[in-house]
Amino acid sequence: MKRILSSHIGNQALKACKKERKNTVLPVVFFFLLIWPFLSGMGMRPGMEVPVPEIDFRATVIDDQDISTKCTNVSWEGETFFRATRGKAIITIAFEKVKKVARVGEVKDDEADFQITLRDGHVVAVTVDSEQRFFGTTEFGTYRIPAKYIKEIVFE
Repeated sequence: MKRILSSHIGNQALKACKKERKNTVLPVVFFFLLIWPFLSGMGMRPGMEVPVPEIDFRATVIDDQDISTKCTNVSWEGETFFRATRGKAIITIAFEKVKKVARVGEVKDDEADFQITLRDGHVVAVTVDSEQRFFGTTEFGTYRIPAKYIKEIVFE
C-alpha cells in the first residue's frame, strides 16, 4: 500500500513538473520568435538599396545646402523619366531629353516646382510631389534624395 501511495505521489509530482515546463517553454519560444527578425538582420550590408536602371544615366545633384554629388545609374522613383504635372496634365520626360533640372521657388503644400531644360534648349515648367525621390549610386555608396531637397540636377 505504501508503495502504491508513493508511486501515486511521484506521478503527481512528475505531472506538475511537466506542466511547469510547458508553461516556461511557450514564453521562451515566443521570445525567440520576437527577436529573430533583429538577429537575422545582423550581417547585412549597410545602407539602403537603390534601384539600378537598365541604362546608366549620369548626373550631378546639388541639394538645398549646395552640396554637389556625382551619381551614376540615376533614376526618378526607379524610372528613367520624370513623372510630373504641368497644369492639370500628367506628363513624362525621358532622361535622354534632359540637360538640367532646377527647382523654382520654395516647396509648398507638399509640391515642388521645377524647370526642366531639355537638350534642344526648350524649358518645361513642371510640378512634382515633394516626397518623390531621385536615386543614384556614388563612389562612396548609394544616394537618394527627396525632391524637396533638390536644388539642381545636371545630366552628363
